[in-house]
Amino acid sequence: MKKYFQNKSEILHYIISIIKKNNYPLIISGGNTIKAIFRNLDQKIKNIILLSDERIVKKNSKLRNDIIFDKLIKKKLILRKNFISYKLSRIDKKNLSKLNKRINKLNFKIAILSLGSNGHFASIFKKKKESHNYYFIQNAPKFPKSRVTISLKKLKKCNKIIFIASMKNKKKEIKNFNKNKLIKFLGFKKVRLLVY
Repeated sequence: MKKYFQNKSEILHYIISIIKKNNYPLIISGGNTIKAIFRNLDQKIKNIILLSDERIVKKNSKLRNDIIFDKLIKKKLILRKNFISYKLSRIDKKNLSKLNKRINKLNFKIAILSLGSNGHFASIFKKKKESHNYYFIQNAPKFPKSRVTISLKKLKKCNKIIFIASMKNKKKEIKNFNKNKLIKFLGFKKVRLLVY
């Protein structure tokens, strides 16, 4: 289902209304769209939030997805203890294993993801069978090549999966949304596309 909005502010209010209705853990992706939406957050979110994916770059790099969330934590709009992300700027299997154990215990009900170029999301570019809920990618088709991401299997367990896309930047991806194989795998009944 596609739902159209006038601007980013309307989408933010819509998302906050969904989040406020439940206290379940959330999965939220990084990327420019999410940054643009959540930059204007003015209400506290008490839910546990898992950052769906992170680019393996220096901690102070503008490419990091966690930067916007760190700002929201500093503003006390998100609790630091409730924010889960891969914090290292290098690949570390022990750290990833620890993160996986924490993620495995959580029952995520909602995912909020930005729709990326060519229909990818959360650093997931193609369907893969993964034994872990959170894993390394070392050959992403976009820079940077090294990333960590949530598995499609874990995303599929969410009751509601919300994608956000800008009509200005993602016309082709919005048009092809219902043909996207990754989204088809998640199940169209639980998927919603918010367009502004």
